[in-house]
Amino acid sequence: MEASEKKRKRTVISERGFSGAIGGSLTRAMCQPFDVLKIRFQVQIEPISKTNSSAVYRGIFQGLQHIVKSEGWTALWKGHVAAQALSATFGFVQFGLFEGITTYAFEKSPALNSVQSGVNFSAGFGSGCLATIISFPFDTIRTRLIVQGEPKIYKGVIDVVSKMWANEGALSLYHGLSPTLIQMGPYIGCQFAMYKFLVEIYDQAMEEKSAGLKSLTCGAVAGAFAKTLVYPLDLGKKRMQLQGFCDRHQYKGLFDCLATTVRNEGLAALLKGLSPSLLKAVFSSALQFYFYEITLEFLTRSRFEYIQK
Repeated sequence: MEASEKKRKRTVISERGFSGAIGGSLTRAMCQPFDVLKIRFQVQIEPISKTNSSAVYRGIFQGLQHIVKSEGWTALWKGHVAAQALSATFGFVQFGLFEGITTYAFEKSPALNSVQSGVNFSAGFGSGCLATIISFPFDTIRTRLIVQGEPKIYKGVIDVVSKMWANEGALSLYHGLSPTLIQMGPYIGCQFAMYKFLVEIYDQAMEEKSAGLKSLTCGAVAGAFAKTLVYPLDLGKKRMQLQGFCDRHQYKGLFDCLATTVRNEGLAALLKGLSPSLLKAVFSSALQFYFYEITLEFLTRSRFEYIQK
């Protein structure tokens, strides 16, 4: 009986991980243009302003038009293969580990139900950090593919890996890992804690409960809140990932990167790319939780129907 229960729990966690991978992949496919624009904004030295004629990117719509005009429509999905690998891997580990941790914690210590938000934040923090470490090379690869203009320096994922490995060493694939962990831990923790909190409020307030609308609404708010909170760390991560690739400063670490950015470009530079990033965070978080929930519901229903047979 105990072995059967353990098998059931492993199956449930695997379903949640697989649902997270599907949700991440579908969301990435739909939101990749926002990510491309955000990264281009983040690595631009000049202020992002409609009145700044010397800047390549001056706003969301102007930036999108410039990319399409200069590089074609497909440029909005640059680095998409690496981005898909990143999202699927990250989603699988993130959701699978989060659900595993919270399920174990609440079953072993029912008293933790009184501090659910704290448990959800801690589980999200841990799952976000582990998912980041496992999937990080894909993040570095897609960043370089996105930043390159025309003519292209890299032909694709394999070319990025081989050139980085040969010219900068294998560890270059982990450039910016420290600031990413500092960023992603709190981000995923806040995202999950806020999402679960909003879902509970939604269930209490709404008489007619639409699962799809609930996931979309709660996911959007949770994503926007968490992204705004940690955004400067995301900017620092992106700039550190480009060391050795572009003619840029050599940073000693995350805080040196942020301090150098403020010193050279002003305090507002820490929020470069926030607009497309927030748009992406709202849509991607909403869609990710939505696709996760409907995929999980489908898998759970299919498993139940199979057992009933």
